[in-house]
Amino acid sequence: MEALLSPDIMKEIELHVHTNGQGQPKAIKIAEDATVGQLLEMAQVAGAAIGELEEEILILVENEEKLLNRSHRLSDHGIHHGHHVHLHGVTIIVNTREKRWNKKAISYKQVVELAFGSYSDHPDTVYTVTYTKGPEHKRDGSLVKGQSVKVKNGMIFNVSQTNKS
Repeated sequence: MEALLSPDIMKEIELHVHTNGQGQPKAIKIAEDATVGQLLEMAQVAGAAIGELEEEILILVENEEKLLNRSHRLSDHGIHHGHHVHLHGVTIIVNTREKRWNKKAISYKQVVELAFGSYSDHPDTVYTVTYTKGPEHKRDGSLVKGQSVKVKNGMIFNVSQTNKS
């Protein structure tokens, strides 16, 4: 007699989940139609140190950057059995300090906040933001108020603050 598969039975896949500060990836078994949010929860339960993440997260899947929302389904974004998934986004350098960034772009104001812990909109305060090792279309440049730039792993930002007198 032939066994019937219920349409409610979901195929399970195994992913190799990498996070910051973790040498070996965690093997996570999850339904192929699971969401990014469910993957994050399972990775944390398995002991992965993920920390607080935004609603959208920049992840690397087989070295391809993807900006995904927690509600996105893994299978809809090319995440399949056996893939290596990096949940720590990218590392950028701001004034010689490593910072983790989970979004595809960063604004002038966000870089200043990473550099100094806060941003002053006072007219006498001026920030200069420059970067190197950026994306291929613009390897180096500067940002002014209101601008943003796509981030790349290892990108370097230098931020200085001056006061008008």
